[in-house]
Amino acid sequence: MATQDRFRSRGDARARRILAEFASEIKTARMTAGLSQDEIGRRAGLSGDKIWKIEHEKLETLSIRDACLTAAVLGLDLAARLYPNGVPLRDAGQARRLIRLVSDVCPPLRYRTDVTLPRMGDVPELRAWDVLITGSGERTGVELESRLSDFQATTRRHNQKRADDPVDHFLLVVADTRHNRLVMREFAALLGDLPQLRTSQVLKRLSEGRHPPTGWMYL
Repeated sequence: MATQDRFRSRGDARARRILAEFASEIKTARMTAGLSQDEIGRRAGLSGDKIWKIEHEKLETLSIRDACLTAAVLGLDLAARLYPNGVPLRDAGQARRLIRLVSDVCPPLRYRTDVTLPRMGDVPELRAWDVLITGSGERTGVELESRLSDFQATTRRHNQKRADDPVDHFLLVVADTRHNRLVMREFAALLGDLPQLRTSQVLKRLSEGRHPPTGWMYL
């Protein structure tokens, strides 16, 4: 499944789950309050029929405004937040660095880009290795960071991938920019088992058909 299709599939599944949870909570709160659907609709400025559709999951879409109004008249507040969970969109700089990296991969090694992690449960998996290098019975997962921001969140994301799809080697590639060098100088100690590797040595091993050791490097 293409990355874009995975995004849409996961987004659709999450939307249906959120609507179902919202419907259940609204129905429970309304019945606890002893109010009719028509009364809730009147107070929220909606129709009783729309409240019925909300509670019975008959609405394919529900605006945030209508959801907040419905919740408010029942003494509830709707909370929403966004958090990263998937494959970030790749910019031109990232693409060039990936091409530079994989151009040195030689047999018996092979590589693929955007390799989806094993699916866990019923929700489509969005996370993927930027590059997965295979060969000689081993696997190397590669992650490329073009601009470091929340270093701890980035580290947690990498560690979670390694836990959910254990690879034999993990290579973190950091774009060689002034900003990233300042960040790595301050936070590199938080990488734990990832020592800094010489870029030339990593590329040499790949050109020789050998997996790189686990660690991080600039590129």
